[in-house]
Amino acid sequence: MSRLYGRDVLLDDLVPRLVGCRRKEEHEDVDQVHRDDPPALLLTGPHGSGRTAVLDKLYRSYRTRIPVAEVDCAPARAFASGEALVANTSPGADFLIDAARGLCAPVTGERKRLQLPRLWTGLVAVCAWRFGDAKEQDAAQDRVRRLLTGGGLADEGSTAVANWVRDVNADLPNVLDREELKPVVDASVKLFTERYLPKKQADGVQSFYAGRPGVRQGESPLFALSRAFHQGDDLRGVAEATLAAALLEDLRARYDTRWMRFNRPPRPLLLLDNAQSAPGALLLNQLLTHRAKGARDPLVVVAAARGSTRHRSRPDAAELTLEQVTGGAADWRRPETGTPSAGLITVELPPLRRDDIVAMLSDAAPSLRGELPRVVRRFTQGSPLGCGLLTEAVQAHPDSAATPGLDVGALRLDGQSVTRQIAARLVPDPELRRNLTLFSVAHDNAAARALAAEYLSADPDRMAVETARAHLRAEYGARAPRPFVTDPFLRAVLVLELRRQRAQSTPSGPTWYGLHQLLHDYHESAGQPIDALHHALAGGNAGHVVTCLYDLFASSDTAEHWLRDLWHVASAPHPPPRADWAADCWDKASGRSGTEPAEDDVLRSIRRLLHAVWMAADPLTAPDEKLCDRIRFDLELLSGRHATGAGTLFDAAQEWHDALRELRTPSFALPALGPEGSQGELH
Repeated sequence: MSRLYGRDVLLDDLVPRLVGCRRKEEHEDVDQVHRDDPPALLLTGPHGSGRTAVLDKLYRSYRTRIPVAEVDCAPARAFASGEALVANTSPGADFLIDAARGLCAPVTGERKRLQLPRLWTGLVAVCAWRFGDAKEQDAAQDRVRRLLTGGGLADEGSTAVANWVRDVNADLPNVLDREELKPVVDASVKLFTERYLPKKQADGVQSFYAGRPGVRQGESPLFALSRAFHQGDDLRGVAEATLAAALLEDLRARYDTRWMRFNRPPRPLLLLDNAQSAPGALLLNQLLTHRAKGARDPLVVVAAARGSTRHRSRPDAAELTLEQVTGGAADWRRPETGTPSAGLITVELPPLRRDDIVAMLSDAAPSLRGELPRVVRRFTQGSPLGCGLLTEAVQAHPDSAATPGLDVGALRLDGQSVTRQIAARLVPDPELRRNLTLFSVAHDNAAARALAAEYLSADPDRMAVETARAHLRAEYGARAPRPFVTDPFLRAVLVLELRRQRAQSTPSGPTWYGLHQLLHDYHESAGQPIDALHHALAGGNAGHVVTCLYDLFASSDTAEHWLRDLWHVASAPHPPPRADWAADCWDKASGRSGTEPAEDDVLRSIRRLLHAVWMAADPLTAPDEKLCDRIRFDLELLSGRHATGAGTLFDAAQEWHDALRELRTPSFALPALGPEGSQGELH
């Protein structure tokens, strides 16, 4: 979709005010905020929260108007596996090459491209190879090619680009020991300087690197940089920090002139995606560290990272909401702590609001039925990814938007199930997605381990539960022990996929009913009867569940506990659908004539209430007025039959009716502390 919903304050307010230029071609000026000390901005959130979409939109809006670079900090597979890691390469250096290429791209109306002589020369120096190392020569050839062509210094395919390594080698002494580095560094820097830098720029480059730490007296500073880079580990980190500082110093020198200060041109913009990766986080920290030492530069940095805003490595970052950054976060001031994170503003991207979802769907299908936005909001919990893909499916099949009782889980896009596409986007790793799909019906770690022990018997799967839990903690900040998948949208998508996969027995795994029978038996043996009833209902054994809830109602337990147990049991996922299942469940919920045996009123009421709440708790629907009325009616009826909880049940009748209608979890259904509590969100 061309339009982003719910992120306007970032796209049309905060970033334009930091840059000093609106995204769109408009004549109206925008005040540039934080002129002497622009904060870096970090957008956080799980998969599907719209972080990358915001960066992409900013890049497309500014790419021909100001110097802007978009860098994906997810390490390449070769670096992640170590297969192609040679001494003159690193993810951090490659990110800086990408940054230089973007920032130096042509800008409309500017006669000359931005130049970064300090960064260019430093990158050429670290790309130098140990004499005779073929892999390092290949790496240098590729990286210098990207640097020269991206910076506008040479044309793609030119002799100067194609023969870089050969030209450097031609300038080396006739006799060199293998593994020798210094002559190659000296020759590389000399060739680059003579070909591409005026003398004034070359002098500034030497002065900058001579003033950096780690340079021995009488030693070439660029060789010291390259040597540290080749030595790896912490020394490479120091070298990369110097390269990051070179970028910022190049920008300071370009923008800190009398003409620039007077005219206040728009600032350059660097967009860092996947900054949660180790090399991405390191690059962001290196930029912030340079500023924390008192250095000032014009670069506007907008980074995006998966996971929660809170992180121990960012103790002094300002944690602001979207509402608080209105006006360019003009009230922000750098804390006087001197730490790198003091120069950072973090914003956790929230779910889309109801109005955003209504606008998205209305733009896609003007004739949509009124309940569709409620259903989409209920299912997705406001996830921009989920809302976006469902909206695309509705736009592709507008007739579906006008269909009464639309099952959003049945929507398709490009011939595939939308929810399957959502699952693949939320959990891109196939093995992790397979395991999380299995664990999506587990209440806790122990239940997940029971599933893994039964169905993931291969040796590599023994750590599957711990790996999945670590992923959920990093991605969603999941600390609560129950349920295993705490995020309601992710859980709903995965459960739907599990139900689809296990609708029929296959050689590769158990049926839906077999899974829930195993979990039922596990919780029974663990002394967790309410959890066991949850899985009994998921397996379709509603009669047994009604009897047990009736016995609990008649016991001395409190009405509060009974309501929590009812919600936890009835929040069980629905079994694989058959043609008449929904109609049959509604008949039982409404007590249609002929569906109720001759039993006492309490048992009949509990049967109706269980089925009504079971339908209302389904994340693929939004409870309508009739269903909410049924729940209120039976809770009021039961209020006169409970030995001690008449007032509690009567109050719950109205509260459950109102909460469910507003897509909230009833407060009476919120879990108590203990091993069998469930999460409090309406899922």
